[in-house]
Amino acid sequence: MNIISRIFIFEWFKSLIGALAALLMLISTADIINGFLRGKDASLVLLEWMLKMPELSGKMLPVTCMIATLFSFNKLKSHNELIAALSAGFSHTRITVIIALCSIFMVFVQFTNLGFIEPWSNKIERQEISKSKTNDGKYLTRSAVDGGQFWFKSKNYYSTFLTFDKKDSTLNEIKFYFISPEGTNTKIISAKQARFLQNNTWKLLDVSILDDLSTHQFPKLNSYPSQEIELNETPTDFGEFEADLTTLSWFKLNDFIKKISKTGLNTTEYKILLHQKLALSFSCLVFALIPLGSQYKPNRRSDSFGKNVVFTLVLTVLFWLLFSAALSFGQSGKLPFWLAAYIVPVLFMTHSVWTYFRNRKLAF
Repeated sequence: MNIISRIFIFEWFKSLIGALAALLMLISTADIINGFLRGKDASLVLLEWMLKMPELSGKMLPVTCMIATLFSFNKLKSHNELIAALSAGFSHTRITVIIALCSIFMVFVQFTNLGFIEPWSNKIERQEISKSKTNDGKYLTRSAVDGGQFWFKSKNYYSTFLTFDKKDSTLNEIKFYFISPEGTNTKIISAKQARFLQNNTWKLLDVSILDDLSTHQFPKLNSYPSQEIELNETPTDFGEFEADLTTLSWFKLNDFIKKISKTGLNTTEYKILLHQKLALSFSCLVFALIPLGSQYKPNRRSDSFGKNVVFTLVLTVLFWLLFSAALSFGQSGKLPFWLAAYIVPVLFMTHSVWTYFRNRKLAF
């Protein structure tokens, strides 16, 4: 790597770190002051601030990548370093590749943050902050009726349970609704508790079985102190059913979606949540390339920095408005999940590619 390449890389990451620090400090100051004004303890305010950092960083990293490109190129222009590099035979294509590689590094940083660090912080938040436990949870199958139980669908039955004890691998207040291939209810099994034995075998305690529901005869009700049953689920599956989706890492969330997809449930909302993380990671590359059009005007007098700032700010607001709208359309079923997650980043990437090819005649 020659000295000119190192200059571009150094200035880009220097601007990136400065922009990210400034934005986080601005938002953090307001958030911390708000916490103290609401009468919270200093330890709780600090904990909430730390747990919010991954989410805030995930929203700001794409913008800071754009600011890094904008400010680093402005500094290079003001010192006549950009025009000197071009005069020395450093091509526009090579500059574009350097910035792209820098932003690709940030793509992996963003994916690590959104896919692993943010779920971990959400998990800590659910455990430590009572407000999050009662108000902020977005449970996959938590029902507003029937006492707030969890519902899920397996291959030949629906089931509902109240709580799951991970330590003892037991389900409490569980009920199974067995269905025939024709879709009719054939049997209902209720149990006070279900304990995992081995493989897919569970032991039901205090069991009531309502049978012969699909026949023309009166249903039979039988009670047993205990009974073993073969289920399609293991304790790991029930633990994931009860988990808040925002606490699952990217790969665990992907595996979970594959499991519930086999049951026939609509997983569009969860696929959007999954691919949104990839789209926001890819956006770091997109945002970093947007201001690169300024490299084709290396003379600081031929390009207005204020104009570039306004242009990038408008593009930022437009991106988030369109991105949020696309996700809403996807969650409502009006757009396929993959189109809702990626259409806006791809459109903005198309603008950057078009800018490059429109000015490629200037490249050496």
